[in-house]
Amino acid sequence: MMEKKRKKILHVVEALGTGGLERIVATTVLGLDRERFDPRVWCLARGGEIAEELREQGIPVEIVGICPRHRLAGVIALARKLKRAGAHVVHTHDYVAGTLARPAAVFSGVPVLIHHVHSTYHEYRPRHRRIERLLSCVTCRVVCVSEAVRGFVTEGEGIRSEKTDVVPNGSPGPLQEDLQIDTAMERRQLGIGAEDRVIITVASLTPNKGHETLLEAVAPIMEKDPKVRLLIVGDGPLREALTQQSQALGIASRVQWAGLRSDIFRILRLSDLFVLPSLYREGLSLAVIEAMAAGLPVVCTNLDGMSELVDHGESGLLVPAGDAAGLSRALLMLLNGDDLAKRVGCSGRARYERHFTSDLMIRRIEGLYDQCLENQRTVQAGIRAPEQKR
Repeated sequence: MMEKKRKKILHVVEALGTGGLERIVATTVLGLDRERFDPRVWCLARGGEIAEELREQGIPVEIVGICPRHRLAGVIALARKLKRAGAHVVHTHDYVAGTLARPAAVFSGVPVLIHHVHSTYHEYRPRHRRIERLLSCVTCRVVCVSEAVRGFVTEGEGIRSEKTDVVPNGSPGPLQEDLQIDTAMERRQLGIGAEDRVIITVASLTPNKGHETLLEAVAPIMEKDPKVRLLIVGDGPLREALTQQSQALGIASRVQWAGLRSDIFRILRLSDLFVLPSLYREGLSLAVIEAMAAGLPVVCTNLDGMSELVDHGESGLLVPAGDAAGLSRALLMLLNGDDLAKRVGCSGRARYERHFTSDLMIRRIEGLYDQCLENQRTVQAGIRAPEQKR
């Protein structure tokens, strides 16, 4: 009996630095059933930390070296490469990769195109929305990470709802070694005392993540409680401005900057509660999912897909975006209410296990691959049948 040929799945992204989208791509390709699927990754513009991690784990990653600004030349170059690659499925992620690789895949005859939308891009111009709507016509399925993202895709971009599928982001959760770390030693290495109460946030230092609001919210808390510390994980263009803001607020000595971290569950274990104060564009935060997986009580803004993650008052607390006073009150509720914090953390962990594990996400994506490939076989059989009959 001949061995069934594995289907070659090609994920196409602009880059693979450190971020939620990039970690979702990595989790997906690493988790696919290797007996049925052969996953590969193409980075159009550049690689990054996650690209190197994937290579170390045996996933073929290629840096294509295409400038996104040169769209026509990029599409032609990609079409030639795709013709040689022989992929059964091209799975693109977000706007740049989707608008370059999907037309290239059509020209090169790739059987199945899947496009993954990771956030609510309300800032898109009409031209961007028209392009997405046009490309949806040649796309088998448009994967949306939340109902909020599906609403943006169908209502904001005009893509037919029957083209879309909601596949929530998923995390593999902490490993056993993450649960066994010496938290006191790890805290000392970050300049945090054993008795300090640590509020952690994990996000790129960019305007949409709301770090300015967070610093305003924690300043009065720190004024009253000298043991409160803020641990900021991530990096980005606002680092210097945020450092200056913490100095102006008089809290610089109690703000720890951890930079980019790949050991996210180890650093979550050092913390007492998690906060994500995003101001806009939050499809379904992987950082919040990871905090829930770690059992931390969560505070985040009631924005886009956040309410699909957090059941307010049960698995976390939701506050209005940009409301520093409201954010401060929510943080104090958990800092001053040990029973509430414990209950919220346990409820969040249970909600993660029911809805947001990586296994759930990967099985749903595999199901989409199977469905689209089967549909393609049916179409091809229908085309060949009349010729065979003659």
